[in-house]
Amino acid sequence: MSKNKKPSQFYATVSTSIVLVLISLFLLIFFHSSNIANIVKQNINILVELKNDLPKGEVEHIKQTIQNFSGVIPESVTYLDKASAMELMSKELNISSEIEGNPFNDLIKFNLNADAYSDKRIKEIKREIELEKGVLNLYYENESLDMVQSNLERVSLGILILALCFVILSLSIIYNTIQLTLYSDVKEIKTMQMVGAEKSFVKKPYFRDAFWMAMRSVMVMLFFVLVLYFYLIYSDSIFAEILQWYYILLTVVICIVMAFLIQFSTINRMINQFLKTEGR
Repeated sequence: MSKNKKPSQFYATVSTSIVLVLISLFLLIFFHSSNIANIVKQNINILVELKNDLPKGEVEHIKQTIQNFSGVIPESVTYLDKASAMELMSKELNISSEIEGNPFNDLIKFNLNADAYSDKRIKEIKREIELEKGVLNLYYENESLDMVQSNLERVSLGILILALCFVILSLSIIYNTIQLTLYSDVKEIKTMQMVGAEKSFVKKPYFRDAFWMAMRSVMVMLFFVLVLYFYLIYSDSIFAEILQWYYILLTVVICIVMAFLIQFSTINRMINQFLKTEGR
């Protein structure tokens, strides 16, 4: 390609890089969506309301009964007295902890494994545990899970639409860059044709530049993925539990293939059209 077309190559590289960053972000969310949902399921508290001031032996019996239910995470079964219940519910319901009196009873809090979490299973546990002496009720909610899944779908769709817009923009920039370059190189191409150069030989310098443009875009994408990965790992957040290295590797591989596919397929098509138009 001609030296004076380097600025156009830069814009093509930048647009392709943006495409890869957005696609990588979409794929990371898409591949990890089930993990995110599972983590949320395992962190949704199920609360068993008890009569106040039950003897310790009865509380331990109820705790043991809950631990024996299929799907319950044994270490999550925790007894909360009225004061602790007030503190927990103040956080979960976003209410002031300074309200007059304490409207809450003693509670036992527990969580279910992700594969066991369902309305049907919780209702089965509710029917059984409410038969126990000293148990008043069982409470649970699915709003957190529904909200997370809904937000994931919205964010993924938004990123995908934005990525598709940048794909169109990237292809447009590459198309214009190659078109300008080919017409500025028309004398060199004609000279190569006059000495009997094959199409593959004519394409070679353009493919070489396409390779380096794709490589630079891949480097930008890899930098973004690595920075995001280490940020989430060391941010001491729930995302550290969600990330899976094989999904990250798959995302990187797909983006690398896309980078070279976008560059080489567009350039190959453009050169073929140009040579056909010029009667080559």
